[in-house]
Amino acid sequence: MSNVFCAAWRNPCAGRHHLGLLSPVRSALRASSTSSYRFSPGKSSTTFSLSAPKPLSLPRPTATRPFAPPALVRCLHSRPTPPPPEHGVPVRPEPFTEAEIKAIFGARTKLTPQMGNRVLAVLQGRREAGTLDLDLPADITRSARPATLDKALTWLRNNHPMDEDAAILARVEREEREEEAKLIRRAEDLGLYKPQSGSYEAELGESQDPSGKSVLQEARKFNEQRLLAEQERKRQEWLEGEERQRQMYEQQIQKHTALQKSDGEPAYGVQQRADPTERPLLAWVQKHHLQAMDTTIDATKITTSRRIFPSLAVVLLTIGAGYVFAQTYEPPARADRMWPDTPPAAATVAAIIGINLGIWALWKVPPAWRLLNRYFISVAACPRPLSNIGAVFSHQSLKHLGMNMLVLYYSGTKLHDEIGRGNFLSLYLVAGVMGSFTSLAAHALTGQLAVTSLGASGAIAGLIAAFCVLNANQKLTIAFLPQEWQHTMSANGWVFLTGIVALEFLNLIPALRFFRVDNYAHLGGYLSGTIFALAYKDQQRRKREEMPWFKRAFLE
Repeated sequence: MSNVFCAAWRNPCAGRHHLGLLSPVRSALRASSTSSYRFSPGKSSTTFSLSAPKPLSLPRPTATRPFAPPALVRCLHSRPTPPPPEHGVPVRPEPFTEAEIKAIFGARTKLTPQMGNRVLAVLQGRREAGTLDLDLPADITRSARPATLDKALTWLRNNHPMDEDAAILARVEREEREEEAKLIRRAEDLGLYKPQSGSYEAELGESQDPSGKSVLQEARKFNEQRLLAEQERKRQEWLEGEERQRQMYEQQIQKHTALQKSDGEPAYGVQQRADPTERPLLAWVQKHHLQAMDTTIDATKITTSRRIFPSLAVVLLTIGAGYVFAQTYEPPARADRMWPDTPPAAATVAAIIGINLGIWALWKVPPAWRLLNRYFISVAACPRPLSNIGAVFSHQSLKHLGMNMLVLYYSGTKLHDEIGRGNFLSLYLVAGVMGSFTSLAAHALTGQLAVTSLGASGAIAGLIAAFCVLNANQKLTIAFLPQEWQHTMSANGWVFLTGIVALEFLNLIPALRFFRVDNYAHLGGYLSGTIFALAYKDQQRRKREEMPWFKRAFLE
């Protein structure tokens, strides 16, 4: 393993250059591996720091008494071979004189010229080898104090500059090559690696490779076969799961006959599963379809009250939140609006259309089906309370989305201008949630558990009902009809609303049904819009009565 604590990568050195001792732009490597080497007399290991550089010093181990094994143990083991003496690299061909040694180490140094030259040579060798972090020889640490060694290292760096970082990196690469060679030799000894050999009858690899059979290739083949076997096992489980799913659904249908559709078909259809190897895309879609269906809930054990009351609590909370929002909402100033040049009504309706369009797009992404099935569609068999809110903004078909958004644009903008943004948003959400709950409650009470519901029809029905009630005595027509037809096909607001509600009730009769829509959701929306409009008109009437007579006359 490498003994280097860390190394800082930098651009290649163009040549020998001077490295300042306390430069604030030193690399983290120099701060820890050169300038911050500090010997602690009470420890035998080098302390590294990445903080501000400290005065230069070198590591110096403390002379501690080694553990002496018993005599019997010493006689049974051979003594380790002592390491060869370290001579270092002479700084110059001729040795330094006594005067030069004192100039380098200080006039009061007690080092002999011979020991001074040895210290300089060893330190220079350590610099070139990138091993300044290792402990110095014992004779040097006994003869020279850490401050003396720091003076020597300072003199060498000032008078013989070199790229010590590059030396450390070279040492790292050298030790990595040595470690790699050790691993190769170890693999050869264990038989995991067989180099090329010209021995007689040696094993040949693929394509008569004289290098022999590769253990790595054999391991790769084994792993590939294991993965293929695992894929085949999952494939068989996937194909066999179709029959298990069919049996589970048949058991639920036998327990609860309400899970049958009106035409006698089961509510949960089991499709033939595609083979992942032949039709991978279809199999991928089918897997996400099954994951989106929550099979952990047994619909036969859910009572009617458990289907209705949690959703009723959500409806009541939504009504309360909508009332508070409508009473406390204050329209922003023009400078604070996101689209100041767009009319508020158009901006509000456009935002609602964008949300509906985004959720419609999510229905085209199979991984999103699990989330959408939980919170953006109302299922009478196993309803989730929050789905009453999410279903208001959810559409699966482009035709359904287009028709609802077209009606929302024409009727919503007019109503928005009349009642304001706060009332409009509250009415839209409350009417939509009320429509979802009405549909859920009606189908749960009538035992039609195979019905699912989604869409903004309930919310839009509430907007239409509110607009008709607020303009009960004014002529209303369909906005996108030709101009010559609008005068003929027009009626007062209350007549228009009465006709629409009558058509909804007629469509509930199976023999007279001409549209396949969720009439219960529409009726819940009409009821919400009517109640809102009556309350709004009463509120406006009381406000006019509280006004002074001259303001009331001016408004009239």
